[in-house]
Amino acid sequence: MDKSKSVGVEDMITMDNLSEEGILENLKIRYHSDLIYTNTGSILVSMNPYKILPIYAQDMVSRYIGKATEENVTPHIFFTAESCYHAMTNESKNQSVVISGESGAGKTEATKLILQYLAARTNKHS
Repeated sequence: MDKSKSVGVEDMITMDNLSEEGILENLKIRYHSDLIYTNTGSILVSMNPYKILPIYAQDMVSRYIGKATEENVTPHIFFTAESCYHAMTNESKNQSVVISGESGAGKTEATKLILQYLAARTNKHS
């Protein structure tokens, strides 16, 4: 079986069928595999799993530290946070993260996860 058929495509920019139907099908495949993060170029698409997933522990933080410029990194909100942190600290570029979605989509949780990552990344816990 083609792996992309079983888990979908991590970066939808690489999809042959970049239509609304193709995008929704890819997100559905990934969601049902508990792969709630998908890239579209530099944009991270996040879907609320409405359950606890074991993808936010310290070992996941460690997995993304220093990976901001690497290719083929699994989409994750920690990668987005690391990319911003890297651009801010190594390239002196101001950064912002836009988090949008409907009520219940997980915007507050996404914000907390970015802050959790940055706190762990800088070893400054409150």
